[in-house]
Amino acid sequence: MHNEFQTDDFARSFGNVWKRVITEPRAFFQEMPVTGGLLNPLLFLLICLAINAVVFLIFGPRHFAVRFIIAGVIKSFVGAAIFMVIARQIFAGGGDYEATFRAVAYSAAPIALFWLPLVGPLTALYALFLTFVGLERVHGFDAVKSVLTVALAVLVAVVVGLVLGGPWWWPIYAHHAYMHGCA
Repeated sequence: MHNEFQTDDFARSFGNVWKRVITEPRAFFQEMPVTGGLLNPLLFLLICLAINAVVFLIFGPRHFAVRFIIAGVIKSFVGAAIFMVIARQIFAGGGDYEATFRAVAYSAAPIALFWLPLVGPLTALYALFLTFVGLERVHGFDAVKSVLTVALAVLVAVVVGLVLGGPWWWPIYAHHAYMHGCA
């Protein structure tokens, strides 16, 4: 079994890696290679986002499908940069951008189930937990430094989002409001 998504056996590899990230996150991230390029983790992330986007296309709101994918990819690349800078500059983390992006991309596994009513918010929380675990591994952190890195990164993202013209979480909130009849 590969320790990361492989394109040579696309469907089976995705299923195996997704299941392993979800059910054995500590083992997955411990064995995840920290080098090897961004392509395979990016494709894994895109598949998770696309699964959710298909539900937007079927049940609506349709305009969120493409937005969800684009926003998810952008947030992953930018988030990895923010995590890496905070981890290295404030907490003397040992990981580089590639390793950090890999952790962020594989941490997105639960987002494939984000569309499920009542389960959606839990998938976001579990993805956050997976990010903690991934950052612990790639930066050689304990849990406290990992949680503080994520907390500081969220604070930076909120401030930047507000400065740039609005809350960065709005598309996600709007989707849940629409799906649950609150809009």
